[in-house]
Amino acid sequence: MLLLVGASVDARAAEGRQGILEVQIKDHRDAIGDFDKLIVTIDKIAVSPKPGLKIWQTGWKDLAVTSQPIDLTQYVGKKTAQVFRAPMDAGAFDAFNLKIKSTVGILKKAQRKAPVKNTIGPFKLAYEVRPNTETLLILDLVVSDMSDHPPRGYELSLRGYELFMNGKLVEKIPPG
Repeated sequence: MLLLVGASVDARAAEGRQGILEVQIKDHRDAIGDFDKLIVTIDKIAVSPKPGLKIWQTGWKDLAVTSQPIDLTQYVGKKTAQVFRAPMDAGAFDAFNLKIKSTVGILKKAQRKAPVKNTIGPFKLAYEVRPNTETLLILDLVVSDMSDHPPRGYELSLRGYELFMNGKLVEKIPPG
């Protein structure tokens, strides 16, 4: 009987060391208006734990994404699409990477496919997932028309982000 009570205490303690990480995306309104649809499929999300004194443990931790392909034209301004939400062990992190599997754009005027180059890469971001707290990261993506710089065309990149802890805005890049 004591062993059973001890096991349930351990389970509660383990739950207490976890927080929720949620990631949402939206599009800044630059060239998204050129598209009838811009379907983005996310491969995975990777986070880089802050090594602290354990410098030998640097690296990326991949988080599986289960979201469906997202039409970015539907998420402009304040509307966001949730791409990840899961409990995870509490910890400090120093970088983030949204890995895009594919982008398929259909232009409004010509109703034809337009290639959209993904230029989103890892970026430095100091944040924490705290026990019994929700950490929300909203990524503000932007589609830019770079066709006036041949051979470039449409490009998808990261414009900024908003970081919330338990519903309170902690950091916003660019500030505004």
